[in-house]
Amino acid sequence: MKKIEIIIIGNEILIGKTRDTNSSWLARHITKFGHIVTRITTIPDDIGIIATTLKESLDRSPDVIITSGGLGPTWEDLTLKGIAKGLNRELKLDKMAYSMLKRRYDNIHRRGILPVGGMTETREKMAYLPENSYPLSNPVGTAPGVEIKEGKSTIICLPGVPAELKGIVKLHVIPILKKDAGTFMEKTLFFQGIGESEVAPMISAIQKRFPEIYLKSHPKLTEKLDIELSITAFNIENAEEIINQVLEIIKKKIIELDGKIIA
Repeated sequence: MKKIEIIIIGNEILIGKTRDTNSSWLARHITKFGHIVTRITTIPDDIGIIATTLKESLDRSPDVIITSGGLGPTWEDLTLKGIAKGLNRELKLDKMAYSMLKRRYDNIHRRGILPVGGMTETREKMAYLPENSYPLSNPVGTAPGVEIKEGKSTIICLPGVPAELKGIVKLHVIPILKKDAGTFMEKTLFFQGIGESEVAPMISAIQKRFPEIYLKSHPKLTEKLDIELSITAFNIENAEEIINQVLEIIKKKIIELDGKIIA
């Protein structure tokens, strides 16, 4: 099981112009493999803030730090400069990244999507990586992802464009997540007829009795008030047996409170 932090980078997210869907998508996939997301942080395209945030994250010694955003060719794509500063490493032209980018732009040009192929100054910018980095090929777009080892932590930098992020994750990151994968289990119960505040004492008591699982209620405003109760467990022996036991206890309590189980 790995502890993983996510850093979302982008002014457009902080001003509300772009909705961050990357962090939730990453968290779901990380959790699916039995790993735990311990923190999600959103910061602007600022070299100093990126560097400071990375240092603070490394001080907590997560197994993996994943960043999203700021790898493109524009002046405001500053992630790798910030990462390099935070690691006290130089940015250097990476031959493998350069080759990846050149092949990609030449291919796009041949397909008639771009009028000019090959490398330009702005395109070459994306091939400058922190020292001792490894570029991750981008099967969807142009900017390569980057993998960096720092102490016991692995830093993975991904583009902010969701399709590109997902493409690199599926190709390069999921194999990392499969190593030392843990187990994750979740079951959900839907009921109605009683409010969230009425079931809160029950949830609290059950949580104290079974601290190894996590209980969370989610009210759903439909024609009637529906309550979704999720039960999750990470890396626990007999997790399904424990969750089923808890489900039966909850069902019994809901019926005692004159609630109705709907799923």
